[in-house]
Amino acid sequence: MGRKKTILRVAKELFREYGFKKTTIEDIAKRSGISKSTIYHYFPSKEDILREIIRVEGDKIRKGVLKVLDDSLSPKEKLKKYLFVRFKYLRRLIMYYKVSREDFYSHLEFVEKERADFDRFEAEIIEGILREGIEKGEFRVDDPEKYTGILLKVIKGVEFPLVEISGLYYKGKYISFKEILNRLFDILMYGIGKR
Repeated sequence: MGRKKTILRVAKELFREYGFKKTTIEDIAKRSGISKSTIYHYFPSKEDILREIIRVEGDKIRKGVLKVLDDSLSPKEKLKKYLFVRFKYLRRLIMYYKVSREDFYSHLEFVEKERADFDRFEAEIIEGILREGIEKGEFRVDDPEKYTGILLKVIKGVEFPLVEISGLYYKGKYISFKEILNRLFDILMYGIGKR
């Protein structure tokens, strides 16, 4: 394994164990057995390491999403698969890394900037599904571009609260993560599904 991959692997381990804020370049150097100057050769800052991790993990999510968007699926099925796979991967990532709400929100601006590429990918996927749904008579959407923007904001708005839980209690009843996503999808389809 090359030094760059070793640095990333060790940084991921430390971010998972201690969180991004508490992990230092010195911690990464000690655990990896690679000097700080070598780490700085590959990554000028700890943020650059996180930036690369976000890029690599984003690629994994992209591949996972593209893998399930089978042409034999209807647009509604594609949208549902997309939501489930997207949240499944993000859930795995957030559970993998030790990220507190405070840590997450303190780096939100940084993370959002780094996610811009992934956001464009998501917009293309969603808009493509919406356009296909319109063509096939499954969706009644007058402006797929606007709906895509709104859907992305809604999805991102529930992202962190959803992926950090295994379910929730509401009025004494337990609702599983899977059921939450199913209900969310039902709400979405009720708004854009053709009746």
